[in-house]
Amino acid sequence: MRKRDEETVLLSGQRVLKDDPRLEVCGEIDEVSSLLGVSRSLLGKGDEVSRILKEVQGHLFALGSEVSGLGSGRPGPGIGDEQLRRMDELIEEYSRKVPELGRFVYPGGGHAAAILHLARAVSRRCERRLVSLSRRFPLDSRAIAYANKLSKLLFLLARYLNLREGFEEEYWEG
Repeated sequence: MRKRDEETVLLSGQRVLKDDPRLEVCGEIDEVSSLLGVSRSLLGKGDEVSRILKEVQGHLFALGSEVSGLGSGRPGPGIGDEQLRRMDELIEEYSRKVPELGRFVYPGGGHAAAILHLARAVSRRCERRLVSLSRRFPLDSRAIAYANKLSKLLFLLARYLNLREGFEEEYWEG
């Protein structure tokens, strides 16, 4: 018999152990969203990047809901074509706003940008966990595609903030 403190309830109503892979991915998604919240707190509500990050946080709620519903027959709203299109638009827009990059850049710069670099790394981990989860549960491929696009967008936004705020990028010369 399991102790209740070793279990939790997913949004779908399923009771699972706290080390369930769905819960693990939901934790990764929450970690990314929390880092975006920290970055937003440094930028202020009216900032263009802050508004984008809030929009992305909404997408992450949908993604977490989708993951939480896996295996229940009651999936949450999830990531759809609209969110993927929006990510593509943002990636295209911010790719034009930063210099082309042909080498590795050290993560860092201003506070909000450095946090976005960290969020990018966490989103990559989340993407890897989503791939693993997709081997156990039927996961819409758009969820993984979204996670991939998210890390690219966060990298571009971090670079944009550093450019906008006058922080010079440092490149690895290896």
